[in-house]
Amino acid sequence: MAIDGVSSATANSGMIVSQNTMQSLDKDAFLKLLVTQLRYQDPMNPMEDKEFISQLAQFSSLEQMQSLNTGFEGLSKSSIASQAFALIGKTIEYADPNFEGPRTGRVDKVTFEYGSPILNIGSEKVLLANVVTVY
Repeated sequence: MAIDGVSSATANSGMIVSQNTMQSLDKDAFLKLLVTQLRYQDPMNPMEDKEFISQLAQFSSLEQMQSLNTGFEGLSKSSIASQAFALIGKTIEYADPNFEGPRTGRVDKVTFEYGSPILNIGSEKVLLANVVTVY
């Protein structure tokens, strides 16, 4: 059973599916689609083994990619946090949008706001991305 029928049914119903909606399909949606496909297949003309195995392999690949993505996100956050913590006690030069030139200060501590590390220099809060030089 081809999936083309699903896309043409969507087009015929007048619905416009944005690219963001298509990207938000997850493994649960894929599994529901597969189960629905199996439920409504023609008993006199069942899905071939090759098609079924191919779709299960796609499902497995999707699940593995999602697991890898989650792992990479965690690794990235950990790496950024480690970079910020390494600056505690060091003097840095940083860009400040309120002043024309760069400013200098000693990092007292690191806090997190909305999941991003913030370097605290006295009462100043500096984004890690604004660091220009580390002394």
